Amino acid sequence: MAYEGKIPLIDHAAAKNAAKLGLDRLHIEDNPGLASARAAGHAGEPLLIMRLNAPGQGYYLIPWLDERGIVLIVQVDAQSGLTAAVSGLSSPLQRLTMPPEDAKRLASDLLGVRVTGEPWLVWEPCREASSPFQPLYQVPVEDGNVFVSMDGSLHRNLTPFMKGGR
Repeated sequence: MAYEGKIPLIDHAAAKNAAKLGLDRLHIEDNPGLASARAAGHAGEPLLIMRLNAPGQGYYLIPWLDERGIVLIVQVDAQSGLTAAVSGLSSPLQRLTMPPEDAKRLASDLLGVRVTGEPWLVWEPCREASSPFQPLYQVPVEDGNVFVSMDGSLHRNLTPFMKGGR
């Protein structure tokens, strides 16, 4: 699935700036851990996540880095540039997602199918990825798509939540 955007997306530079502005507006000084991470860090390279349940819409996950690695993740709407959420991490991460080449290799090696295109980061509320901070790779394969979670698990389909969230 290639992004065939009908709604213009902000670019990476605008997403990084939106993350900084969003953190400034959140008044995180009430949380000393978030405030110090904000002060000591900077925006890393944004990741575009396309929403499967809202075609043409997406968001960026922007890693906030300090000398230890990723300490915060800022979610910014890819159309409006508004900060939607911030997640503080209890332990710094070195990366938010596996490399797309790893997702392709997992789909090919574990399922024995031929990958026919490039993976896209996607998300929709589902059992396999309940939070927008848990995107999946959608990998096009010869007989459809495979979804690869960041823990390396493979899914042929995503399971929507039933009424009541289960």
